[in-house]
Amino acid sequence: MKSPLTISGDASVFEANLIWQVTDTAGRVLAGGITTATAGAPSRGTFSVTATYTDPASDVIGFAEVFTRSPRDGNIDEIVRVPIILAGR
Repeated sequence: MKSPLTISGDASVFEANLIWQVTDTAGRVLAGGITTATAGAPSRGTFSVTATYTDPASDVIGFAEVFTRSPRDGNIDEIVRVPIILAGR
């Protein structure tokens, strides 16, 4: 996949807030941000973001991740991590 990458889906999360990022296998964040689904828990809402990053020099494995953090301790509560091929220039 080449930049830009669309990340979309549905979620049932507190106040509809989600964190998203594109990472490489070393854990470096290539793009990331916060988005809001169309509805918060207990309803299910949809979301869609466009991730823009610098394409790597050659094909590498990466991940598209969407998650929430615990307000209590900041740890990741729930995560969806999808492996992708980041296409080289």
